[in-house]
Amino acid sequence: MPPKVKICGIRTIDAALASINDSADFLGFIHFPKSPRHLTLNAMKDLMSAIRGVNATIPLVSVVVNPENDTLKTLRDEIRPDLIQLHGKETPERVAEIAALTNLPLIKAISVSEKSDLAGVSAYAPYVRYMLFDAKTPKDAALPGGMGLSFDWTIMQAYASETPWFLAGGLSVENAAEAIALSGAPMLDISSGVESAPGVKDAGLISGFLRVAKAL
Repeated sequence: MPPKVKICGIRTIDAALASINDSADFLGFIHFPKSPRHLTLNAMKDLMSAIRGVNATIPLVSVVVNPENDTLKTLRDEIRPDLIQLHGKETPERVAEIAALTNLPLIKAISVSEKSDLAGVSAYAPYVRYMLFDAKTPKDAALPGGMGLSFDWTIMQAYASETPWFLAGGLSVENAAEAIALSGAPMLDISSGVESAPGVKDAGLISGFLRVAKAL
């Protein structure tokens, strides 16, 4: 079975349509001011509304980093994504609070550089729909992800959980097959690998990646 694919960091309706037309399974929208893919909450709401006017079934994911409750309430009450992705240093206890507050399915991102980074991941399982494993960024990095960095994908062979998961970090059309072969990932999350410049999605790269991934 081919992997499911999330195209993350969508900022325009054209990028969304390119993803939908080539069978993306999820679209991600980032609210994090330091990111070149950042959307204000109002812009996210408008873009999601426009996408739903074209395709009402594809799951839309709001990506946030260590969100405050006010942001979460706005997501819940006004933007109404299908899922919220937590891409910060949220603890299992905080994720439990967010699950209770929003009553929305959650994705929890974990930064990985070595096998020990998988320790304790099971504590998130009761509160999330999916896990996501991304490359750990340098300590002085301004971004928690989306930097085109990858990690040793064989580490994921040690991951034993019934919680479905995404592999992220440094993916491209050239390495998608290798990433799945080495990691066993059932789902892929790509952002910078389908961009012509930071934050600028390229329809050709999106199409190429999805064609390759769906043929695996």
